[in-house]
Amino acid sequence: MMKSKHDKQYWLIFFFLSLVFARNLLAGPDPVLHEDKAQFKNKIGYENKAEYGNKVWYENIDNQFGGHLKLEGRVARYDTGSYFEPVGTHTGLDGLANVRLTDKLILSEKIYFEAHYEAFLKSGDAYKKQYNIQKYFPLLAAGLTSDPSDIDKRRLLDLTKTLKETEDYVLWHRFDRLFFSIKPSWGDILVGRQAITWGNGFIFNPMDLFNPFAPSDTIRDYKMGDDLISLRFNTDLLGECNLLYVPRRDLITDEIDFKKSSVAGKFHFFAGDIEMDVMGAMHYNEVVLGLGGTGYFKDAAWRSDLVWSTLEDGNDKKGYFEFVVNIDYSWTWQNKNYYGFIEYYHNGLGKNNYTNAMVDPDAMERIDRGELFALGKNYLSGQIQMELHPLLNIYLSVISNVRDPSAIIQPRAIFSVTQNSNLHFGANIFYGKKDSEYGGFLIPGTNYYTNADTSAYVRFTYYF
Repeated sequence: MMKSKHDKQYWLIFFFLSLVFARNLLAGPDPVLHEDKAQFKNKIGYENKAEYGNKVWYENIDNQFGGHLKLEGRVARYDTGSYFEPVGTHTGLDGLANVRLTDKLILSEKIYFEAHYEAFLKSGDAYKKQYNIQKYFPLLAAGLTSDPSDIDKRRLLDLTKTLKETEDYVLWHRFDRLFFSIKPSWGDILVGRQAITWGNGFIFNPMDLFNPFAPSDTIRDYKMGDDLISLRFNTDLLGECNLLYVPRRDLITDEIDFKKSSVAGKFHFFAGDIEMDVMGAMHYNEVVLGLGGTGYFKDAAWRSDLVWSTLEDGNDKKGYFEFVVNIDYSWTWQNKNYYGFIEYYHNGLGKNNYTNAMVDPDAMERIDRGELFALGKNYLSGQIQMELHPLLNIYLSVISNVRDPSAIIQPRAIFSVTQNSNLHFGANIFYGKKDSEYGGFLIPGTNYYTNADTSAYVRFTYYF
């Protein structure tokens, strides 16, 4: 649950922004979003830029309102011997509803404010199993289950609130974007909760230190936001520069701690025909250095990142390397459009014994922070997409630990029902022998295995 001392700040922000969202819902679609901006200005009587610019400042305020509604149903099967066994391994049905409201308040050509509010309702058999595991078997839950109220536990602002939690369902809401953007002549200044993505990885992205997508995430509409200050500007010498400061709280004292925070910078520039990235960061009191590149090989594009990190409290004082390289290509065959990529990832922090990896403080700390998603060392992944019809695309993704071998296989199809809605059908299939990463391995201190649940789902999304 949210800490009580943050409740007032949350509800004050929520009340203010709810007025903005309510205004947009009652006002209907913004005409600027549905027709040419110049035509709209002419309709309201401002036929030239000078006249439009001479309006009183508050008459120039504009806003863009949108969002989505997602409804998902999922069926999952659990293996005997898995950590779900104490609460039952029968096949389960689950449901998830998610509403996201977005608003961009444009104060002038150089200043805007953006806010995204979202609410979730989750219920069903798998939720009930996880709830009971956390309640009655906390040792099993550690590192395997998560609490939605903990999303903001390290962030400057705790903007996640659990409204109701029972054995049958959980209802929570949060702000995922809440920032100001100012555009001076030399670049951009963004302050507040926002999303930052660095790196060139498709499945694994070691250069992306700030809330990266999990490799198994197939829906990537929105990356989770973080509380930070971002500066972006262009230089003749170094190309595009991005500087960040991400303040965070200590989990014990709840005070802002510089050693738990991040200061980072990235330069993007061209070296001939190759786009280069050079990154440096002081991240959780550890040095992180990265070098990335993007180029072309005939009609295919390749990308690569090499990242080196120190270990503040680890045994290996020299740190460790992560490396990712991928290549993607699109083509046409028998009048169908295809797209595919293949990617290799090396995790220098990985181990061959995954049970031991779960008691490694360096690995588990990064997993808990949402930065690391692999216990092994080497992974080969890929995806292929085929457009069967302009309204129907099918996909197949595979994430493979090459040592075991074991894998996650993810077939799916997306059908565009209307211009603003789609149906998404998919499955998550886990392959591998016992004691492999994706086949299931022994949880430390127990007789149970991490067997992941094979599942199938259908998701309806409506955008507005």
